[in-house]
Amino acid sequence: MRTLSEGTMRDVVSFIDRYYEKNGYTPTIAEIARGLTLATGTVHKYLHRMAESGRIELAGRHVVTPTIAAQKRSAPLAGEIACGAPVWVEETRDETIPLPADVPAGGEYFWLRARGRSMINAGIDDGDLVLIRRQPAADPGQIVAALIENEATLKIFLPDGKSRKIVLRAANDDKAAYPDQIYDAILIRGVAVRVLKPL
Repeated sequence: MRTLSEGTMRDVVSFIDRYYEKNGYTPTIAEIARGLTLATGTVHKYLHRMAESGRIELAGRHVVTPTIAAQKRSAPLAGEIACGAPVWVEETRDETIPLPADVPAGGEYFWLRARGRSMINAGIDDGDLVLIRRQPAADPGQIVAALIENEATLKIFLPDGKSRKIVLRAANDDKAAYPDQIYDAILIRGVAVRVLKPL
């Protein structure tokens, strides 16, 4: 590739910064290309050459400019969680994902990748990233990441005071496929606060 245009590099960084400030996450290569009227391949080459020279960082699908690096916060991707019957999930904390800019400071957060279709009426589809605020308790009606023994599930938390049971309910109209799950006790790992759709 020929010498990079300083003006184009500034335009790329400026576009990413404006997009991040507005949306809380960075644009895709296609969005940068459309926004700057450039070919997708050209943007791809610019981003990688700029990363090699240290002008930006590439963190998976995310682009981190110096401005974003100064203000961004991130949370670990802690693994996958079932949106269906509870399944055993091994936690991994090798990857971090930026937090949306409007997520309140002060809490402890982690991301989980949703698997299954039981929460689609809550806007959580298979493959989505769900941001969890770590806390040991929840209010009735909140969506929780719950552990039952060593198995995890993402469901609506509905404690039943009369029976002293805990109902975990799916957000899916197919109640035959996704019946209520009733337990004597669960361990709440946190409450869902945001959903991030795949690019």
